[in-house]
Amino acid sequence: MSLDLTPNDTAIRNDRAAQLALMLARELWVVKDRLMVLEAVLAADGQLREKVDRHQPQGAEKAAIDAERARFIAEVMAALQAPGDRP
Repeated sequence: MSLDLTPNDTAIRNDRAAQLALMLARELWVVKDRLMVLEAVLAADGQLREKVDRHQPQGAEKAAIDAERARFIAEVMAALQAPGDRP
């Protein structure tokens, strides 16, 4: 079964809010998938949850997280713009 849109899905293709929801769902699934794999790989240590809860990003790591957050917000906002208004 394919989850791709068909040419008959014009309502979704023309609805910016629906496109935004689909974009966010795709992004969220990628993150969830990678997180599940990462946790499974690191769980053998036995202290993964505690280490993650205590970790405080600093320096370059914090800057990279901040930059990715800004990119993500810009992508979400762009999805709400009409196609002709996008940069």
